[in-house]
Amino acid sequence: MYRILFLFICFSICASSCKKKGCTDTAAENYNTNATDDNGSCSYTQVLKININPLYGSDKLFLDSIYTSQEGYQVKFSQLSFYLTSLNNDQDTLKTAALYDYRIKGVELLETTGDYTKFSNLNGIIGLDSISNHSDPSGFDNSSDLNISNAGLMHWSWNTGYIFLNIEGKVDTLGTGVFDHNFSFHIGTDAFRGNFNFSNLNWTLSHENEHSLNWSLDLFEFLNGDSNPIDLKDEFITHTSSNQLVLAGKVAVNFKNALIP
Repeated sequence: MYRILFLFICFSICASSCKKKGCTDTAAENYNTNATDDNGSCSYTQVLKININPLYGSDKLFLDSIYTSQEGYQVKFSQLSFYLTSLNNDQDTLKTAALYDYRIKGVELLETTGDYTKFSNLNGIIGLDSISNHSDPSGFDNSSDLNISNAGLMHWSWNTGYIFLNIEGKVDTLGTGVFDHNFSFHIGTDAFRGNFNFSNLNWTLSHENEHSLNWSLDLFEFLNGDSNPIDLKDEFITHTSSNQLVLAGKVAVNFKNALIP
């Protein structure tokens, strides 16, 4: 009897010691196929997203829909795209370059992986730093938004550098129901890159292992900024040429003020 009890105890000890500790969750990035005893070490890839929701005042903005300007003009936006680059918090980089294109990609600015707790603050550039701006656009990695195959029309073919901001549309300035002006704001060159610094950001759990930030961009504020209103009747085109710098500066400032974390 004692021998049987002794053998049972020995078997139990052996079985317990033979258990391999590790992560046993197949959904974890460090899942161990040999582990039989979960030791709480499982880690998971966190998907991080930033969405930018275009608004027109209190209304959601849709491309090709009609809105009313402060002057009473009927306005339609047909294109909204821009670059945000060097998104980081001190030494931690979230994304080196992100191209927002509302018509093609919807509200998504970027999707990447990382630890959201490291990015309660975000600094970055509206546009590109000088070195990247003047680099060969075909030299960037194929997955980069700066590669010419991804940048597309956001790189000037006639001028060295990228278009940092592209806002286009039509406006009826006469109240006739006929859109008598096209407006086109193409902002670039080193002089017009801007910086942003957002703090106390509130990442929300949008799905399992996915956190997101939801920012807004108010195009009513963009057109009707208190200190820099843009009158589309007279101020409707700039490609950042030498004779268009005043309007280019106004567009750059108003855009920065209209971007709200």
